[in-house]
Amino acid sequence: MNSRLGLWMAGCLVCLAVGFPAQAQTPDVTKSYFVPEAGAVGTPMQGADAVRFFRVCPNNDGRTSLPQNARIKLVLKDENDAPIVGLAPENIYIKFNGGTDKQGFSGDGADSIIANGIYNTSPACPTLQYLFADAASDAAGVAYITFAGGDPANPGTTLRDPNRKWGHYDDSLPVFVSGIQLLGRLTDAGTNGEYVLRIKNFDFRGGLANGNDQGEVVSNLDYNSLKGSIGAPPDELTYWRDFDSSGDVTNVDFNMIVTHLNHDCGTPMSP
Repeated sequence: MNSRLGLWMAGCLVCLAVGFPAQAQTPDVTKSYFVPEAGAVGTPMQGADAVRFFRVCPNNDGRTSLPQNARIKLVLKDENDAPIVGLAPENIYIKFNGGTDKQGFSGDGADSIIANGIYNTSPACPTLQYLFADAASDAAGVAYITFAGGDPANPGTTLRDPNRKWGHYDDSLPVFVSGIQLLGRLTDAGTNGEYVLRIKNFDFRGGLANGNDQGEVVSNLDYNSLKGSIGAPPDELTYWRDFDSSGDVTNVDFNMIVTHLNHDCGTPMSP
């Protein structure tokens, strides 16, 4: 046996012992999916019960912002229906462009999420383009992306990340695994493609153009828009003002925006 062959065989034995890198495994889009979740990981809420907590303050300050460990659960399987185990968290993510085309941002991420320090400088906002998974996929091929920031030691549980600050909303927040976009289910028992990830924002007006410091702040523009919509006929922003997803804009939603009024990347928590 020549030395090169011997080294190759030794390397293969190591691969068999520890497993091939999970990064080489490709998710099958028909067998893999994500679902909205909230609450405890062991007894999660899914579907509409979870989505009602998908609302964020641009300061990511907790309270009514992304409560109840608001997250998505991802189930990752390959073409043979086998779980993808140990896939690194940086390969599992929600993608933002960081700003709009008018601000010079482009790509295959959400294009009306405002999350950059170029146009939002006072206070300085972090440039955010990826919400990575809390930890690697587990033995069942399950991973979590907890929106406010996840605890690697307890995936699916909020551990606030001060760099996860963004403004505005998008009709669809794309979820990627190893560069492949996954489809959502409303629950584990659902069908791929029936759910599209959206997160409402207390900053839902303004900030989409190239003016400085117009985004990532809950301003009087947002406050007045919501206040004036209570009891009014629905319009194109009704869905985005309905923070508790009750189907109507009510005083509950108004009280939430009052709690976050004037919050930005530096207020009330810095960072």
